This record gives sequence, structure tokens and C-alpha cells, in this order.
Amino acid sequence: MVRPRVVIVGAGMAGLTAAHRLQEHCDVIVLDKGRGVGGRLATRRIGDATIDHGAQFITTHTAEFAEAVEGWVNDGVADPWFRGRIGPEGVSDSDGHTRFRGAVSMNAIAKNLAVGLDVRTASQVSALSHDGETWKVALVDGSELVAEAVLSTAPVPQTMTLLENGGVELAAKDKVALHAIEYDPCLAFMAVLDGPSGLSEPGAVDPIEGPIDWMADNFLKGISAVPAVTIHATPEFSRAQWDASDDVITEALLDAARLESAVIPGSVQIQRWRYARPSVEHPARFLQLSDVPTFVCAGDAFGGAKVEGAALSGAAAAEAIERVFGGEA
Repeated sequence: MVRPRVVIVGAGMAGLTAAHRLQEHCDVIVLDKGRGVGGRLATRRIGDATIDHGAQFITTHTAEFAEAVEGWVNDGVADPWFRGRIGPEGVSDSDGHTRFRGAVSMNAIAKNLAVGLDVRTASQVSALSHDGETWKVALVDGSELVAEAVLSTAPVPQTMTLLENGGVELAAKDKVALHAIEYDPCLAFMAVLDGPSGLSEPGAVDPIEGPIDWMADNFLKGISAVPAVTIHATPEFSRAQWDASDDVITEALLDAARLESAVIPGSVQIQRWRYARPSVEHPARFLQLSDVPTFVCAGDAFGGAKVEGAALSGAAAAEAIERVFGGEA
């Protein structure tokens, strides 16, 4: 019996989770335009520093995801970082949830998930079209794939652009649902320091005012050989300064951070996360498009944000696709 082919767009937490669920019964290909896997499970190396500059930690609120994280901890992929929330006076146990970090880095969690999967990085999709029965996935390099189903975990505006490029007309209810989803941007600042950051254990600050939404010392976090900071700007600052120069952004964030040591010249990098986190989510874990061959949208904008939300969305989307092909798998 021929196994149905599923193409997954996006090799972040949602896409990789879905691929693991689907590969037992389907031929799965995961495509990502980036040079590596992970999406916002992102880590950068600057000199001797290792810097998590996307998702900073993982929390668990469901038994399903807690089991997955426990497995990562047992495998040496993830470690507890701290428990509770970071407030103005340090860590409080107000919510009782452990924050987990990647044992090596946040991106290493994604790399571990990608083992055994057919993941093709540096593979940017340019258009998605269908003939009524199958999907054609066109890539920027001129190649194409044919699939019985597509699962897109890319940010919703990007998914809609790919469908538009392929001439796909969405059903009215699907168009309304997808247009309702909104995202906050985030300017992420990274730099290596010539000495201690001045942050206290566990190496993170969650300010209640000003342009900084989150700040972490990756050395105190336990992943960097030298002091190196990640600063996430607030959505308001990020929108206002999105087109500003890196120098302007750097000056404003460092002025607000008041670090104990100076930034090493030449080590500053700015990452612009246009779709950093959903501000308006779709209420369900996924959205299966109407009136087209099997096409499912998933990711952290569906039914729950953050890393856990992305994983649960990917799992739910995979189950939906499995139900479609239940008689063929």
C-alpha cells in the first residue's frame, strides 16, 4: 500500500512534533527556509559565547507535554533552570511552574527532535497550489514536491502568502479565522560582556516597565562559557523601533539594562522577530482548511502560545491528518 506523503512547512517545535507523530503511517518531509532547525528555539554563537535569543525557557501545564519534557531531561537534552516567576525582587514561587532550559542550548532541543526525520533546511517554499487532489509545493530554487497533504506551521501571514502565490482561494470562514490571528514583534539584542552582567541568580530579569521585556545572562543560565546577555524588547518598543538602526536599538536597550560590565566591541547582534508571539490566537489547536485537499495550519498561534502550545498544536494537527488517511496508512 502506498503511504501518503505529507509536507510540513516549518521545522520548529510544532513541525517537528507533528513529523514524529506522522512518520509511522506517512512519508513526511519537513521543509524550513532557515539554515538549521528550531524556529524560535534559536541559539547563536558569538565568539566563545552561546546565546539563546528566541524562546528562553519551557514550562509545562499539561500531562502530555510534561511527559515529553521529562523524557528530554532524562536524555540530558533539557535541565530545570528555576521554579516560579522572575519578579522585581527575584524569583517567586507564585505560579509553581518549573522553567526548563536546554541543557546545551534551546536550539539543541530542536536538533534532538529532528534526529531520524527527513528535514530539509535552506529550503524556502515559494508557493502552494493544488489540482483538487494533491498539493504542489514549489520551492525558491525551482524544485517542487507533490504531496497528499500539507501541514504549515509557519506564521499565519506567511502561510497565507504562499497560498496566494499558488492561486488558492480560501473559503470565507477560513479567511476570517486566519485574518483574526495577530502577532507581536520582538527586537532581540545579543552581546558578549567583558565581565559579570550584574544579574543575580538564576540570571534573568523580567522588568515591569521600560523598553525591556526580558533579560538573561547566558553564562548564569548555564549554557555560555562567558558572560553574554539576551535582551528582548517589549512589543511596544519593538514596533516603534523596528526600522531603526542597530546602533539606535543598542543604545536604548543598554541604557535601560544598566549592566555591570561593558559590551565587547563588535559582539552586538540584533535579531528582528516579526512574529515573535501570538497576541490573538485561534481558539482551536489547528485549523483544517475547507474545500481543498488536506491542508492544516498549526503552531503556537493555535490554541495556546509558547513552546508547549506549539508542541500540542503540532500533535493535534498530526492526529487530524492521520484521521484523513486512516484507511490508507
